Amino acid sequence: MKLRRALVALLAAVTAAGAAGVVQAPAAHAATPDRWAFAFMDNPIPPAAYLMDPTRQWKSDNIPNSTVSPLVAGRYRVKFPSIASANGVAHVTAVAGDPRWCQVWNYYASGADQIVEVQCYKYTGAVITPDWSAFTVMYSTSSGLLAGPGTYAYVQGKSTGGTNTSYNPVGGVNTVTHGGIGTGVYKVYLPGVSTGLYDGNLQVTAQHPNSPRRCKIDNWIPGGAGLDIVVRCYDHTGAPADSWFDLTYHRARSVYGAFNPPKYFGYLWTPGFPGPSSYNSVGSVNTSTPVGPGLQYVEFHKVGFREGHVQVSGHRSGASYCNLQNVWMLSGGVVIVRNVICWSATGAPVTPEFFISYSSRV
Repeated sequence: MKLRRALVALLAAVTAAGAAGVVQAPAAHAATPDRWAFAFMDNPIPPAAYLMDPTRQWKSDNIPNSTVSPLVAGRYRVKFPSIASANGVAHVTAVAGDPRWCQVWNYYASGADQIVEVQCYKYTGAVITPDWSAFTVMYSTSSGLLAGPGTYAYVQGKSTGGTNTSYNPVGGVNTVTHGGIGTGVYKVYLPGVSTGLYDGNLQVTAQHPNSPRRCKIDNWIPGGAGLDIVVRCYDHTGAPADSWFDLTYHRARSVYGAFNPPKYFGYLWTPGFPGPSSYNSVGSVNTSTPVGPGLQYVEFHKVGFREGHVQVSGHRSGASYCNLQNVWMLSGGVVIVRNVICWSATGAPVTPEFFISYSSRV
């Protein structure tokens, strides 16, 4: 009887702790990442508190209850319940067949919830035109040292240089340098994450609280001590412009930093494809095929499991930028991205150069 009462008491304590942990505790696989969430905002003009696509959203608390509310034209408030933090980064990618982009407007904790405000624009020349758009969005935060394979790091870079939030997997100090190297140009250094090869994947998203901005990876230079990255940011006309930005690097891990789960993820960098910058977590193949002006058809084989997420960032080619033409689909275990589409600063299709990352939750 004493044993039975002890077991009942233990079960009750564990259950209570688990219930409390939905709001307060990090995910079971913390420290990298502590908390994360991703979603596809599938309704460009949603009603308030709209539940985003349940087949393409997930969170570290395993509750797919992320919502979005429209604010002013083209601006959205995404709410990721119960994963609030103060040291993360956010990324967003527009999903549309015409020249438009989305940027992070702001993100912050609201009680137990993490808020990410997103602003989207369409190309109309020199006129600033906020516009409603579908988009993918994610948030992740980490602390402590990384355990397991691969690596993962991020920074939220300030428009004047320096970092606001930062994570380094070996306890190093990530840096962002701006002064004296040109308007809209930033040098990011991530110590302790490089193998000396062009492997891994980068994602960068502009963040600005009152002006349209786009940011991209201009160059990355792997070295023995760390990874040097050049980020360039532009305004809506394609002119260089200072901006806050969020940057994530991940190698042999998911875009939100976790590993096993998820077992199923992949990424590639088009200038380095095929090569070490193309990675498939189960050792299968990724493919990248030009299919028209500005269009690149991408497949990730044998990693297509629900729920999943895709982010895209442009590379080189001046002020050009890239988005998703359509939302990705699953066919068996194949992730079909049809297509990544890239645009010049004047709204014309350009040869695609980009980083793309896919991750499932499993």
